[in-house]
Amino acid sequence: MVLTAAEAEALRRPAVARLWSAEADAAPVEGASGPDPLEAAGPLVRIRRRADGACGFLAADGACRIHAEHGAARKPLACRLFPFSLRPGEGAALVTASFSCPTVAANAGAPLTGQIGELQALGKEWRRSFPEAAWPLRFTAGKPLTGAVVGEMRQALMGVLQRRTQDGRRDLRRNTARLCALLEDWTRHRVLKLPADDFAEYVRLTGRFAVTSDKPVPPQVPSRVGRLLLRGFLLAVVAARLQAEGPRRGLRLRLRARTVRVALHLHGLWAPAEGVDRRAVRRVRVSLDEPAIEALVYHFLRSALETLPTGRRPLLDELCFAYATLETALQLAAMRAARAGRETVAAEDLLAGITQAADLAQTAGDGALEGFLRTLTGGLDAARSFAHASSGA
Repeated sequence: MVLTAAEAEALRRPAVARLWSAEADAAPVEGASGPDPLEAAGPLVRIRRRADGACGFLAADGACRIHAEHGAARKPLACRLFPFSLRPGEGAALVTASFSCPTVAANAGAPLTGQIGELQALGKEWRRSFPEAAWPLRFTAGKPLTGAVVGEMRQALMGVLQRRTQDGRRDLRRNTARLCALLEDWTRHRVLKLPADDFAEYVRLTGRFAVTSDKPVPPQVPSRVGRLLLRGFLLAVVAARLQAEGPRRGLRLRLRARTVRVALHLHGLWAPAEGVDRRAVRRVRVSLDEPAIEALVYHFLRSALETLPTGRRPLLDELCFAYATLETALQLAAMRAARAGRETVAAEDLLAGITQAADLAQTAGDGALEGFLRTLTGGLDAARSFAHASSGA
């Protein structure tokens, strides 16, 4: 959690600083002068994490010590805003929610509509503390969009995702195949070269056709390169977890060795390591006919489409990132179920997989890691993998 200068000063005051601990179950000691609870983060500072990667202000019961002793208002702004993010755009700021929060992933908790007033107040405070210009809306790199065209795209994609079969069910895999076909059409060279008004008209007509047409769209098999890149995305998620659990300083040779073992296993050159077992992905079944599983997957995809685009990435890249996250979550869920001796993925397995996979998107930032992860999605191959197979293995 990155802090403002005022927040850093407040957290270093003895009454708050004494709440920081290197151990989750260690009780604060009155008058104790422990280590500095903050550390450098480029030009700013952030809360120092414990050896296990958790916030040093986190108690063993999962509660925030600052919140418990001094109230929610004394917590840093980023903590108070989580799991929401505010991104400037055309008109009102876009509000997104991170699926690294289990409550968001489970579609539980207070509805967003009931938190508008609080979010508006936090948004004003956020813009004062972290001023940010509105990011441009883009479909792909070099293809700008207007808000009206974004609305047409979002409406078409949501309509495709929500299509139902004759018996009233949503077939999310078949709908994803249709969604891929629509996006492939929109990204054809001749279509991208259309003038803005013609492109908008093309999106409107083809989008409405995709929502209503009964013409079958066979799912395409993801390419070998795409499948390989998705393994890299899974490795990045696992590596992020290992880094959070690893030492904060030093050579961290053991951390690197653990990561290398996972990488070798994903390429069939090592035994299962660090809870990663590709054989479990083939062995454990993921059934979207299970209502609880289907509801979690639909909620994740619906949320991804409803918030397109944030401006952080081009719209197409954001959607590919969402499907790569989902595919990784399904694989993590299968591995978790296998460790528990189950032959099918349960809702709690998928919920845990989604929160772990989405945590990478929460921490990626906008630098080199973001660009690297964008490559690892493999473009639409992540969506094709979901449409074609049970877990993208």
